Amino acid sequence: MDEKHISDIIDRIATNTATDEDLAVYSAWCDAQQAGKPAIGDLSAQEALILEKIHRQAGISISRGRVFPWRIAAAAALTGILAGGFYWYRHNSQPPQMAVQTAPATADVPAGKNTATLTLANGKKILLSDTQTGKLTEQAGVEVNKAADGSLEYRPVNGAAAVQYNTLSTARGEQYQITLADGTRVWLNAATTLTFPASFAQQAERAVEVNGEAYFEVAADPTRPFKVRTNHQQIQVLGTSFNVNNYADEPCARTTLLSGAVKINEAQVLKPGQQAVTEKNGTLKIATVNTDGIVAWKNGYFEFNNENIYGIMRKISRWYNVEVIYEGDIPTNEMEGTISRFENVSKVLNTIEKAGLLKFRIVTGKIYVSKY
Repeated sequence: MDEKHISDIIDRIATNTATDEDLAVYSAWCDAQQAGKPAIGDLSAQEALILEKIHRQAGISISRGRVFPWRIAAAAALTGILAGGFYWYRHNSQPPQMAVQTAPATADVPAGKNTATLTLANGKKILLSDTQTGKLTEQAGVEVNKAADGSLEYRPVNGAAAVQYNTLSTARGEQYQITLADGTRVWLNAATTLTFPASFAQQAERAVEVNGEAYFEVAADPTRPFKVRTNHQQIQVLGTSFNVNNYADEPCARTTLLSGAVKINEAQVLKPGQQAVTEKNGTLKIATVNTDGIVAWKNGYFEFNNENIYGIMRKISRWYNVEVIYEGDIPTNEMEGTISRFENVSKVLNTIEKAGLLKFRIVTGKIYVSKY
């Protein structure tokens, strides 16, 4: 069987026109790759091309460093998965069955939304979803505006004034974007707080505090370093883009550098593509990661890379503002997948079910997870 035949089958899978025979052939090809056996001809020179085509048709971005062997979720499930722009695979597992139980539509939960609460220095709170576009207030020599795209902008308008700290907070099920007075842009994920000076005028350094997860694009200013403080890490930059994740319910704090350079805890310097991981006991480790996956949330996607269901459900719980309850013995196989964050939660869960490991029930704001 030649490359064109496999490629044609992939085309039919991606367009929902694959026959049972097509799916059987594709499943056999996956089995051959998993076992390292050229059972359908010598495909070793074709693997990268065919895999890349699967990803392109599915709308999936993946690191060039990742190679076979892989177990892509059962070919019988691929019709719906690829057509929807999503895939799952399981490490060291047997071919899964199609999940038949789906989350009832009546119990569905919509995706989170773009909103946050701004707390001014005087304690006044502004719910940003309730405000109109334009000027909201003026303080500490800056004007606070809600932009046409819904984001928040701090613009210097007068001379320096006493330092006044503001806090921007997203609840579970919320996200937001802000441009600080120095031009630095910050994206806040769900359940995140950012505390910052309304103005950086006449300050020797630009310092903010984050709890939760935020992505920074720092405005360059060689004379004044930009610092981000969290419970576990101190991050110093001059002009760069990076992601900070220090949720209290995560096992460690992570800072991931996309461009430029940052210094962690006044000692360790990161290079682009590296991640500083601080364990709860204070141990600091450096790893090389796929940065696209780290900031997928900012771009409107869930992207899970070698994560078990507990890590996956923590993200889902925060974004959909739901409680997760585990029933019985839960498989901890690592999975990968990409799907829009703006789908209802039932679609996300139904897609995960297609991996054949788990099933879900949604009951009044709670998601019950059990073994399939």
